[in-house]
Amino acid sequence: MIRQSPYILLLLATCIWGGNFVAGKALVEHIPPITLAALRWGIAFLLLLPFYGKQTWRLRAEFLRNWKMLVFLSATGVAGFNTLTYVAVQYTGSINASLMNSATPILVVILTWLVMREKLAWTALPGIFISMAGVSWIISRGSLSALLHLSFNKGDLLMLTAVLCWALYSVGMKKVAGRFPSSPLLLAQVVVALILLIPLSLTEVAVKSPQIAWNSALISGLIYIGLFASIIAFLSWNRAIEILGPQRCAGFLNFIPMFSAIFATAFTGESLRVYHLLGAILIVAGVYITNYAMKKRQTNAA
Repeated sequence: MIRQSPYILLLLATCIWGGNFVAGKALVEHIPPITLAALRWGIAFLLLLPFYGKQTWRLRAEFLRNWKMLVFLSATGVAGFNTLTYVAVQYTGSINASLMNSATPILVVILTWLVMREKLAWTALPGIFISMAGVSWIISRGSLSALLHLSFNKGDLLMLTAVLCWALYSVGMKKVAGRFPSSPLLLAQVVVALILLIPLSLTEVAVKSPQIAWNSALISGLIYIGLFASIIAFLSWNRAIEILGPQRCAGFLNFIPMFSAIFATAFTGESLRVYHLLGAILIVAGVYITNYAMKKRQTNAA
C-alpha cells in the first residue's frame, strides 16, 4: 500500500525529516557539523551495504558512465544539504532556518522550469504561498512582530545555499528517474558523499579537537539520523519524485517545520497552542491546493 501511494511516502519522509531537524540540532551541540554528517552517512552506508552492495557493484559500469550526475546528486542532496544545514544552525535561529527552508518549493518549481523545460506552474504558486504562511505562523509562534524583527547573518546565507542544494537534488532525481533501482542508487550516492565528507571531517577534527562524550542518547540520535532520516526518508522521497515529479512533491517539504514543531513540543513538554493548529491548517490547505493545481494541469496537458 505504501509503495503504491506517493502521498504516504511524502508524509513519511517529511515526518522523519521533521524529527531529524530536532535530533540534528541537539546532536550538533556535541559533534562538529561536518563530522556529524560523515557519521550519519557512514551509518547509512553500513546499513545499506549488506542488502544492496552486490547489486550496486553489478551496476558500477552504468554508474561510471553517469558519474557526473552521480557526483552532482551526492554533492547537493546527500553531502551538501545536510552538512550546510548542520553548520547553519550554529549561527542562525530556527525561525530563520525554517523560513528559508519553506522557500524550497518555489525554487523547485523555478528550477524545473529552467532545467527540464516544464511549463511554469503559475497555478501552484498561491498554494505554495499559503503553505509558507502556515510555516511562518508556526515558527513565529503566531507573532507578527517576531517576523518583522528578524535579523540575518552568515548562517542564513548557508541555509539559503542548503535550500538551493536540495532544490537542485530534487530536480536531478527526476532526470535520473527510472534509470537505476532506487536503493543501489542511494548507496552509490552515499559512497560518493563519504568520499567528499571524510577528508573534510578529518580536517575539522584535527582543527577543533572535539571532546565527544559518547552516551546512549547520542548513539540513539545517530542511529535515528543514519537509518530513518538517511535511508527510509530518502528512499521514500526519491520514489515519490519518480511518480509525481519534483514540482508536485515540493509543496510537501513545508510539512517538515510542522512535524518539527510537533516533535519539539512532545520532547520539551511545551503545550500545544492555537498557533500550532492554525499554522498546520494553512500548511495542509496550501499543500492540497498546490497538488490539486499541478494534478489538474498535468491532466489538461495529457
